[in-house]
Amino acid sequence: MIEKDTFSSGVFDRRSFFKVMTLGAAGLTLGSSFSESAALKQKFGEKSRVSFLTGTDRREMVYQSLKPFEKEVEKAIGKKQVVVKVNAGLAKPEYAQYSTHADQIRGILDFLKPIHDRKIIISEGTAGAECSAFIGFENYGYKLLEKEYKVKLVDANDQSYTLRWIRAAKHHPEPINIIDLYTDPNVYLISAARMKTHDSVVATCSLKNVAMGSPVCHYKEKRNEKPKMHGGVGASGGRELSYNIFLVAQMGVQPDLSIIDGIESTEGDGPWNGTKVEHGVMVASTDFVAADRLCSELMGIDPFVMKYLEWCSDAGMGNFDLGNVKIIGPDYRQHIIKYKLHSYYEKSVEWVYENYGEKK
Repeated sequence: MIEKDTFSSGVFDRRSFFKVMTLGAAGLTLGSSFSESAALKQKFGEKSRVSFLTGTDRREMVYQSLKPFEKEVEKAIGKKQVVVKVNAGLAKPEYAQYSTHADQIRGILDFLKPIHDRKIIISEGTAGAECSAFIGFENYGYKLLEKEYKVKLVDANDQSYTLRWIRAAKHHPEPINIIDLYTDPNVYLISAARMKTHDSVVATCSLKNVAMGSPVCHYKEKRNEKPKMHGGVGASGGRELSYNIFLVAQMGVQPDLSIIDGIESTEGDGPWNGTKVEHGVMVASTDFVAADRLCSELMGIDPFVMKYLEWCSDAGMGNFDLGNVKIIGPDYRQHIIKYKLHSYYEKSVEWVYENYGEKK
C-alpha cells in the first residue's frame, strides 16, 4: 500500500507541486512568492540537463544515459514507490517494434539496483478494450524480468482510479477516470518510451506515454475511456489531444524520469503502423519537457507544432527552449534525421496555424 503523504520523502517534486495546486482551499496554500518559474529553478537550477547517446547496445545505452542523474534520482526517490511505465498499450506480437523493448527496462533496472533495493513496479494497461496487459507482458518478454530483478508486473487498468475532467471537442467538460497510480505523489514515475511519429500530436515520447496511459480502460467490460483524450474527433483532433495531455500533466501525470529509446524508432503512420527508422539514439532526463523537445528536434520536427510540450513549459513543468538545456553527449545536430510524418499531419496541425499564425 502506498501512503498518501505528499511530503514523506522530503523532496518537493513536480507531481507534488501540481497535486497540491489542485487541492483548492482545503489543501496546502503556497506562498505568493513561489512562482512557477521559481519552482522550475528549484528543480533544475539555471539549466535542465538532458543525456544524449548514440549507438546500438540498447541496455548499455540506457544505463549510461541515466548515470549523470544517479545522485539526483536517488534523492528524489527517497521512500517512494518506483513505477516504470512502459509503452506497450497494444498487446499483440506484431506491435513489438512500436513497444518498449525488454532491454530498455533492463537498462533502467540495472541503473536503479545500486541505489534502490525495494520492489519496483512495471506498469501498463491496454489501450484497446480487448485484454489484460499481461498478454503484452508475455508477448514482449517482460515476464522474464520478474525472475531477473525485484519487480512486479501490474496491469494499470486493474488499479483504483479517480473521476477527473478534461475537454471534449465542442469545448465542454468531459468526465474521465484517471488511474491513481499515475497521480500519486508517493510514486516516482519513470517513462520508458520509444520515439515515434503520431497521427494527432505529431510526435510521441515520454510525456504522452504516461498521459495516454492514465485514463482507465475497463477491458473486462469492453469499455475504454482513453479515446476521450482525443475529444471524440479521432485522428484530426490534434488540438483536443494536445490540450488534454497538458491538462492531465497538470493533474500530476508526468514523468519524474524520462528515457526515450530512439535506437529503432518509428516514422510515417505512427504510433502503431509506421515504418522503422534505424536512428541509433537514446535520450534521458529528469526534465520530461526538455527530453521530449530534444527528441522532436532529432526527428526534424518543427517545434512550433509541439504545443502540448510548449504549454507544459509555460506552466513551469520543464524547459522547452533548448537554450536553457545542457545536453550531455555528442552534438545532437549531427544526428538529426528528418522523419516522414503521419499521413494525417497537415490535418492534425491546421489548428496550430489557425490559432498561432500563418504557415510559412
